[in-house]
Amino acid sequence: MKKIYLTFFVIASILTACNIEEEGIDANSKIYIESKYGNQLISNYDEVFIAKDASGNDISANVTFYIDGTAQASNVLRFAQSGTYQVSANISLDGTVKESDPLSINVIEPRHSSKILIEDFTGTWCVNCPRVAFKLDEAVHNNDHIIPVGVHFSRWSGDDPFGYDNINDLKTAYNISGFPTPLVNRDFVWDEQVSSLQNTLQQNQAMGLSINSSVSGSNLTIDVKTRFDMDFSKDDLFLVVYIAENGLHADQANTTSYYGGQNPIPNFEHNHTLRTALTGINGVAIPHNESETDAIYTYHFSGAVPSQVSDINNCEIIAFIGDNSNPLKVINVQKADVGTLKDFD
Repeated sequence: MKKIYLTFFVIASILTACNIEEEGIDANSKIYIESKYGNQLISNYDEVFIAKDASGNDISANVTFYIDGTAQASNVLRFAQSGTYQVSANISLDGTVKESDPLSINVIEPRHSSKILIEDFTGTWCVNCPRVAFKLDEAVHNNDHIIPVGVHFSRWSGDDPFGYDNINDLKTAYNISGFPTPLVNRDFVWDEQVSSLQNTLQQNQAMGLSINSSVSGSNLTIDVKTRFDMDFSKDDLFLVVYIAENGLHADQANTTSYYGGQNPIPNFEHNHTLRTALTGINGVAIPHNESETDAIYTYHFSGAVPSQVSDINNCEIIAFIGDNSNPLKVINVQKADVGTLKDFD
């Protein structure tokens, strides 16, 4: 039995040892490591670390990373709590162990809460849409970190009085083929169970937003700010700013048992209805030098109240940061009623 174990260990060692020529690794000097997101990170967040050889080749897949001397399974590291940690890496090249200098990492508790966006693709003509509207209202009532937007589809002119002009671009980008479709963070379709949103809501976030707006006559002013707990300057990030309106009324088709089972539901109140995307649906690029650690990027809008809006005083500003997943996926989101300040939280 001992002979079998020894044979297995030798074979495993041969399989895991790096051959310099085969791997194309420069063995003339020590290895170097860095964090993709800088040396200030947040707790309980997946952090990507990169190892390079003397020639600058990425050898992250070939090395073993360590946190305070404890080996890690991959180059994606997670720190359970705030504090200062030493990250290092080593690699065995033809029997010679190469080690990096330790990298000191300062881990802080996140300053921003995690919120999620649910874009409800709907229509006043849609007989099944009241079901999602009801369940979404319940979810928001139980957790105000869930931020809904009703994206209405007008099949032909006058079909839905609240139809969003650019909905076809969203439908194409996110493969929306049926109604209702509640899309979470532009990432997955909600199964209409609040419990399925908990993992997303509990994820720590390294970026947040604040919104401030005011109305003077027919002029609207909006300032949206983004703030970063880590260095995201290597990522392509985008800011999307919506105006949504509450208190809109129209008859709603309905074949569900919700809202008393009426069909249609007369004078149904439609809330969080998307009226316009000031930045376009894909947003504006956040400059790389304004997404570094502790950086604040500001988006400013000043102009006439958009013509799609019925009553600006019944509106809310919804802003979210997305990545360049192609199509964009939402990282974090914020909401504020028009005329109010919602600070970073």
